[in-house]
Amino acid sequence: MPDVFISFSSQDEPLARFVQEHLMASGISVFVAPVSLKPGQQWSAEILKALRSSTWVIFLASRGACASPWVQQELGAAIGMQKRLVPIVWDMPPEELPGWAAHHQAINMAGSSSIDDLRLQLAEIARRIKSDQQTGLLILGLLVAGLAWGASK
Repeated sequence: MPDVFISFSSQDEPLARFVQEHLMASGISVFVAPVSLKPGQQWSAEILKALRSSTWVIFLASRGACASPWVQQELGAAIGMQKRLVPIVWDMPPEELPGWAAHHQAINMAGSSSIDDLRLQLAEIARRIKSDQQTGLLILGLLVAGLAWGASK
């Protein structure tokens, strides 16, 4: 089960692989369709399964991705499933994001931002994901302890 699902246009695959590489180096599991899908898998079912099981969705928000019906479908599902959506914008201003993505704080790589800035942002996302995971484990532990305590009465 991936922690992060990356939604992108096929023309942006090099950036998707860059993001995947940097998140995985931080111990985060990442779904990138061309890399994560195995030969013979039913790709649409596997993409939906990965999207459902992820907590975070990174949207590589290029002009091409914003125009892609596949990306729109993935992001519509992500928003409907209340995923944590992070747009990364680089070839357009964040103000031009479509309405369905504009309500989410974007990482703005357009203009003066460097690839080092993106690395720092990805490290922060990885830190937040790990923090969320630790909080989830703590809550699960408390629930299990509470059930055990209740059963012993």
